[in-house]
Amino acid sequence: TTVFPDAELKLFMTARPEVRAKRRFDELNEKGFMVTMDEVHRNIRERDHIDTHRQESPLRQAEDAIVLDNSEMDQQQQLEFALELVRQSSLA
Repeated sequence: TTVFPDAELKLFMTARPEVRAKRRFDELNEKGFMVTMDEVHRNIRERDHIDTHRQESPLRQAEDAIVLDNSEMDQQQQLEFALELVRQSSLA
């Protein structure tokens, strides 16, 4: 909404909070950080609140954005989803 407000194609990527917490938990553990799932959940909730309520450029979905809920998708599936949207928009 701020960086590319006039983009022809807008994606709003999201995932369920518990999925995001599990992904972050796994990432941190792989890097050797010992955290609990509760800590990660709390951090995600706090960051989401800060991001959506900040004064300048709060995180929000643009009215004309297509939502990509990647809760059940891997990176390749996300890429394919986005590329298909690009193909469809370039055919119009």
